[in-house]
Formats: sequence, C-alpha cells, structure tokens
Amino acid sequence: MAFSRRMRPLPLSKLRIVDPFWSRWQRTLVETTLPHEWAQLTTRLENFRRVVAGETGGHVGFVFDDSDVYKWAEACAYALAVQPDKTLRAHLDEAIGLIQKSQRPDGYLDTYVQLEHPDGAWRNMHGVHESYCLGHLIEAAVALSESLGDRRLLDVARRFADNLMATFGPEKELNYGGHEEVELALVRLADHTGETQYREYARWCVEVRGARPSPWEAELRDPAALAIGERMGGRGIFPLDPYNGEYAQDHAPIREHDAVVGHAVRAMYLYIAAADLADGQDDAALETALRRAWDSLVKRRMYVTGGIGPSGDNEGFTQDFDLPNLSAYAETCAAIGLALWGQKMLELTADGEYAETVERALYNGALAGISLSGDRFFYDNPLESRGGHERKPWFSCACCPPNIARMIGNLGSLVAGEGEGAFFVHQYVGFEAETRFGKITLEGDWKGTMTIRVEPKVTGEFALCLRIPEWAEEVETELPGAEEEADFETGYAVFRRVWKAGDTLTVSLNAEPLWFEADPRVRENLGRAALTYGPLVYCLEEKDLGSAPQLFIADTQAPIEPQEDSRLEGVTLLPVEGTLDVETFPDTLYAPLGSGEVRQVTAEFVPYYAWANRGPNAMQVWVRRM
Repeated sequence: MAFSRRMRPLPLSKLRIVDPFWSRWQRTLVETTLPHEWAQLTTRLENFRRVVAGETGGHVGFVFDDSDVYKWAEACAYALAVQPDKTLRAHLDEAIGLIQKSQRPDGYLDTYVQLEHPDGAWRNMHGVHESYCLGHLIEAAVALSESLGDRRLLDVARRFADNLMATFGPEKELNYGGHEEVELALVRLADHTGETQYREYARWCVEVRGARPSPWEAELRDPAALAIGERMGGRGIFPLDPYNGEYAQDHAPIREHDAVVGHAVRAMYLYIAAADLADGQDDAALETALRRAWDSLVKRRMYVTGGIGPSGDNEGFTQDFDLPNLSAYAETCAAIGLALWGQKMLELTADGEYAETVERALYNGALAGISLSGDRFFYDNPLESRGGHERKPWFSCACCPPNIARMIGNLGSLVAGEGEGAFFVHQYVGFEAETRFGKITLEGDWKGTMTIRVEPKVTGEFALCLRIPEWAEEVETELPGAEEEADFETGYAVFRRVWKAGDTLTVSLNAEPLWFEADPRVRENLGRAALTYGPLVYCLEEKDLGSAPQLFIADTQAPIEPQEDSRLEGVTLLPVEGTLDVETFPDTLYAPLGSGEVRQVTAEFVPYYAWANRGPNAMQVWVRRM
C-alpha cells in the first residue's frame, strides 16, 4: 500500500499529552510559569495602556517588547486548551482587550512607534522590529482561534498584516524586516484563514531577502530612520563598510545559501518559513538550499545539546567547528527555532533524521532554558560553568521565557502527524489522539515498554510509522496477528495493515547510556566525552561530585547502571566510575608530573536540562576521559 510521505501535525484539540514527564511541565505552565510571566510583563502592558490613553512618549523597554505579550498570549492559548484556569483566562482577556484598543484605525499597531515616533511607521525596517512583533501577534491570534475558538485577535492581526502589505511588496517599495518572524507567521495565517495572499506575501519576503542593493543600506544612512531605531544601537550590528548582510541573512538570496550565518534565531525563523513555503511546490532549488544550510548547521555548527550560536557578540554563528563550552551562548530561543525548523523539514520530507535533531534540541538545548519550578530561566546555555551561571526570574530582553512557555504548551505539534494513508509517531511522548483513522494512543515512555493502541473508526488499511531513534540499541516490537515484519523507511518502522479495534503494538527501544566524542576539529573537546541516555544529554555538577567537575576523569569503558532518584523532580542518575584529581597540588603554580593525588570515585551525572536547579555551581558536559 502506498501512502503520502507528506504529513501535518494534528490540531491540539485532537491530541492530548498524557505523559509522566511532559504532563508535569504542562501543569507547571498553567499553575506557575504563565502567572509568573504575567507579573513580569508589567512594563510591556503599561506601554499598551499609554497608547490606549492617547499619551505620547514614555515608552519603557526595547522596541520589540510588544512581542513578549504576544508570545505569552500564544502560550496561554495552548495551556488553557489543556487545563482551564479562571485567573489565567482573566489575565489573557485583559491583554487581548489592551491589544485591541491599541490598534490604529489603519491597522498599524506598535507601542514603541506610536508613543515615541507617531509618524514613523515602517521607517526603520532593519532595526525597529515592527514586522517581528506583527509575526508574533499573528501566531498568538491563530493559536487563540485554533485552540480556544477565540477570534478577537485574528481581526487585529489581519488588519496589521494588511497595513504592512499595503506599504511594501511586489509593485511597491522593496523592504523587509530585520528580524525574521512575520514570514513564517503569514504562512500560518494563510493556512488558518484560507486566504492565500498572506502565503504569497511571505514567499515574496523570503525570496527578495538578500537583494542588492539592500534596502537597509539606505536606511542605515538616513538620520530620520536611525533616530527611530535609536534604541537598537544605531549602526552597530549592521556594519556598512562593507555591508555584507550576514547578521540578518541579508547576504544572498535564499536559493544561494550554503551555510547558516549571522544571528541564530533570525536564521531559524527564515528557514522555518522557507521550508513551509517549499512544501508541495517541487521547488528543487529551494529544497537543495535548505538542505545545504541544514547540513552546515547539524554537521559543523551545532552543540551536542542541540544548542546553536556559540557567540554572544552576534547572538549567533561564527565558523565551522567553533563550539566553545564555557562561553557558549546557545540562546534558548535559538534551540526552540532549531526544533521548529527541524519539524518543518520533517513534514517536508518524512525523513526521521530531522526528528532526531528536533528531539535533541527539545529535551536539552530548549528545555534547559526553564527551571524545574517553572519560574526561573536561562537566556544563554553554556555546556560548562565554573559556578557563575545562574537562572533568573526575568530578563530586560525577555524573548526566551515566553518562547519556552509556548513550546511546552504546543508540544503536541512535534509529537505526531498524519498524512494521506499514514500516521507518524515522531517523539516517544505519551498521547491520546483523534485522527482521521480513529483513536490512537501511546502509553509509557522511551525508558521502558510502550504500548500503542489503535481504535479505528472503521476497519481499514493505513500505515503506522514509528521513528526508530539513532540511540535505540535493540528495538523490539510486537504486533499480534501481523503477517510480516515492518518495513524500514527513512528512519521509520512502517507497519502497513488493515487495523481492527483493539489492535495493540508494543515497542521497546532498550536505551542504554552512550558516550560520544566530538569531531577532532572541535578543539575544546579533544580528549573529552559526553554522556547521553536516550534523548537526554547528561552533565556533571559540583553539587553531586563534591568537587569541580573539571577535575573528574571518566572511565568510559566501565558499565553504567541507570538509577531512578527523587532529586530534581525525579530523574534518572547515571553513576560513572572514574578518578578525581584531589586538590592537594603543591603550593605552587607548576610542579613535576605526578605531584598531585588522584582517587577513585563514582560521579553521579544528571540530565543537562536539570542543571543549576539547586543554585549556581560548576558544571561540565564534556568531561575528561581516560
């Protein structure tokens, strides 16, 4: 039986997460994270209140702070669909009302410009981020409509989008936003409303980016435009002599891209939109460019945690194999962007390779950005600490906290998908799904035996496709009554059959702890190894070792027996045998070899996502090895 390799995620109304690990995060989202973030949004909301009151001046914060409110609202849409909460809903209603009342009659909406430069709409596209804020408004509006049936922001978002499209576009002035986001959002708006003009405008934005001369070069020499963008630091991040555009992926047209460059989050958002636009278009040149950029990233510029963008100077990429651990920037938003781009590439190709990276970024680089308590955050995510990295309740530039909130709320979109004649399980997260084929549930988790039950609407044939992770040692499956074993296609075990009510498939992935080494060109990791278990990357903290983890040397040949533990909300510890350089070095900076002492120890490694939840302390992912 042939089936379509194209797929789409199920609406969240059709898929519910029922998982011992992730359900806790989703409960915490409603009970702690979103109320905490609401309290932190005070200044952002005050900007909207000033606009509603007809004031001028007095804008507080960054030019793009409206987007934090929109991302928070989007996260609320997902969370409230799963777990209704009257207080949280009242806060959401208040925010929606302020947004509605702030919009100008012509559809324009940006509190910074409306308060500080009332006549300056769309005058500084590279720096003011109006279209970036518009993109997050669109995403919030679509999420509210899809998840809660609340369409109040949908009209606001469409009118704002129409205002942008009336200003720039084909047959109009050439210009596009400095921080990509509106492109992917417009595709989402088109899919939700069925109005194709939004998709075509997104395509125009993606395809004209990189034009020469860049429209920003004129903006960057325009005193009036610079005045409007003064809070972005003027020209600093857009050097003119010579201008190359790499920071904002303005260096070349999309089909000429051969490596990820510049600001990591901006790059991810551009490629998410491009992958969405390529889907179903038979655009070989665009798909090839996306694959080149993807390979550049995952094969030469990605941390083992799925973190991306090593440099804080540009919040982004430098050169191949430049992956320092202690100074790693690896912004939380960038890991989220990588997961979302990987998901779009997966939907475009049905190739499990992309789901591998989605999993890596989701469980490690992104999830590390939020504390177990749900109210402390990381902006940057180093792979080594000497005790100076601490989770914060908020940031002046607070893009990451509401971003990780909306990812946790929208987790279902990454877990499974359906296509014509097939249902795909991408991530091994417990769920209950109402599909076109009937009810499908997954019980258990990747550590043990999982059960997938099928209750078809009618007896019929379709393919059940299960991703086989690269970390799975010996996959065992059992499907009573199956006449033949599954086929293996692009990373998925495919079970084709006529499914009947009560059909049950059991899956055991038999995960074992695995040590990894880095390409020797990653110089920082020479002589070091990183420990993983299933989808999780592990690290060693001073809290557990009792000494700086930099002093530990792992015996990577010794067996490791995972141990369930109550600490850190219940984690699986990995006890690792090794030696510790005892701090009895002579009272001198240098001494002959062998002057210090060593002793045998067992070090307890914990998942990377859970580090620094007991206060700041030293940590290391890549440890020395014997």
